[in-house]
Amino acid sequence: MLRMDPTFTVLILDPKETATPVLKRMLGEIGIVQMEGMTNPVDALARLRETKPDILITDWNMEPMGGNDLLRTVRGDPLLSTIPVMVVTTDPEPKQFFEAMDAGVNAYAIAPFSTQVLASKLESMNLRR
Repeated sequence: MLRMDPTFTVLILDPKETATPVLKRMLGEIGIVQMEGMTNPVDALARLRETKPDILITDWNMEPMGGNDLLRTVRGDPLLSTIPVMVVTTDPEPKQFFEAMDAGVNAYAIAPFSTQVLASKLESMNLRR
C-alpha cells in the first residue's frame, strides 16, 4: 500500500464532521500526520489561501457553497489552482461525478471505502512537491 510523505498537509472539508475522524485515521495509516478539518466551505477557502495544503479532501453537498462552486473557485484562483482536490461523498449520483470531473477534481470516491481505496485514489493523483 502507498505510504505518503509524512510532511504532506491535508485540509479536510466536511460540513457534518462525520467523515473527518475516519479520513484522519485512514490518512494516518498511510503516513500523513498533518491534517486539519473544517466545516464551512467559505472559511475553508480562506484557510486554503493561508496554508496552501498539499491536498484538499472535500464533500460535495455543502452549504452555503456547494462542491461545484467550491471547486470552480479553487481552480479559478491562481493561488489555489494547483492544489489537488479529492471529492468524498456518500451520494452515488452519476450527475454529481460528472459535474466534479468537469469542475476539475483530481479524484472522486463514494463512501464508505477502505484505506487501500483512499491510498489508491491519492496515488492516482500523482502528488508531488
